[in-house]
Amino acid sequence: MQDNQRSAAQVEDMQAGQIDLSGRVALITGGGRGIGATISLVLAQAGADVVINYNTSEQESKRIKGKIEAAGGRAAVIAADVGDTAQCAALVHQAEEVFGLVDILVSNAGIGQPHKIVDTPDEEWERVMNVNARATLVLARQLLPGMMERQFGRFVSISSNIAVYGRGGGAFATYGAAKAALIALTKGIAHEGAPYVTANSICPGPTSRELAEDRTTPIQIQQDQPMNWLGIPILIGRKGTPEDIAHAVSFFASEAAQYVTGQTLHVSGGLFMP
Repeated sequence: MQDNQRSAAQVEDMQAGQIDLSGRVALITGGGRGIGATISLVLAQAGADVVINYNTSEQESKRIKGKIEAAGGRAAVIAADVGDTAQCAALVHQAEEVFGLVDILVSNAGIGQPHKIVDTPDEEWERVMNVNARATLVLARQLLPGMMERQFGRFVSISSNIAVYGRGGGAFATYGAAKAALIALTKGIAHEGAPYVTANSICPGPTSRELAEDRTTPIQIQQDQPMNWLGIPILIGRKGTPEDIAHAVSFFASEAAQYVTGQTLHVSGGLFMP
């Protein structure tokens, strides 16, 4: 293996003993597939009990639950369309029925858009905004009182570099607007949750969605032909991995980040520098 490649085992070794989420309960929306699945696995590896929310990916979510339980962790799978206010409230109630409370919310669920601005119907705008932004408002409304009473809570929202650039190579105006709203909302949660509840956002750059063990091609630094996104160089020279995002989430969720709130972290290999 070349020096610029990392195995899943190496990534886990880097995290061993650094982040401890034992005794915490994490709810990950869209936690059964893509980046969300790796977030679920990494938080479980750190000791958290994990609630995996899904809308349509039932089998994938059950697979992740099985992997967590096979490793000695605890996980639950709960179906809910987070674009629906009532289902958001029900999701929190069901999670609390299983594990008693929720300490950590990872707002990962998100959807894209098929149309450019001139062709976007109102229904599409509302659906993208509801899933990508309003869901976090509704979940925070449910979770904040208990977190503030217990004097501990963590909100981590998965936004996007597109929230900053406003483009992604296709029709991304509505998506970018929703992800930008999510960043602003997360800062609002940081204000209202202080001093015991923190809230931070992560903006991934171009990122693979495959689990480490499912990758058929290793992700490695491209030295001869440096990578770029829309003509913007990615300084690290490779696409992101779900682990890159998940490790940032685990930090924000931990005691190590108790003095970090209202921040937006770009995990994009140097693609964007605020």
